Amino acid sequence: MRRKFIGVAAMYCLGLLAGSLAPRTAAAQQYLLGGSGELGSGIEGGPPGAPAFSLARLRLRVALDVRVDEFPADIYAVGMLIELTPHSAFGFDVRYARRLGLKFEVNAGGVAYIAPESLFGPSAGLKYRMPLSATTHVTLGPEANVFVIGSDLPSGTIIWQVLVQAGFHADL
Repeated sequence: MRRKFIGVAAMYCLGLLAGSLAPRTAAAQQYLLGGSGELGSGIEGGPPGAPAFSLARLRLRVALDVRVDEFPADIYAVGMLIELTPHSAFGFDVRYARRLGLKFEVNAGGVAYIAPESLFGPSAGLKYRMPLSATTHVTLGPEANVFVIGSDLPSGTIIWQVLVQAGFHADL
């Protein structure tokens, strides 16, 4: 009986030892999602025969962004653009953003309007982030767009915009 008990105890100890030495599964990278909405307007210029500066179109941007938990300062975003006044238009933008500390974020990418006419070009901006909670904040900052190709672009010119955007961002 004693021999049987020692055998069972030894098997149990070996099972515990084997279980503690077994490889554990590694945790994979986690994708962190965010959503935002922004309104923006400012000044624009460029078309020949037009005043040097004019009021830029009022624009609504609704966007989703993604970052990896290991590199939370690197953000990739895609947004839908809707121009509200003076004419309606629809487009999108794609951008890479980089957080500079807790309050600032810089971004660069491309912007495209595809309906009713097309405009394409590079974009760059800066955002100041005002926290409301750990996962939400209000954003405010300038953005510059330069439209270099498209069917709505007058021949031999470019259109530029300098906008001020105000919005809201939440981690999803």
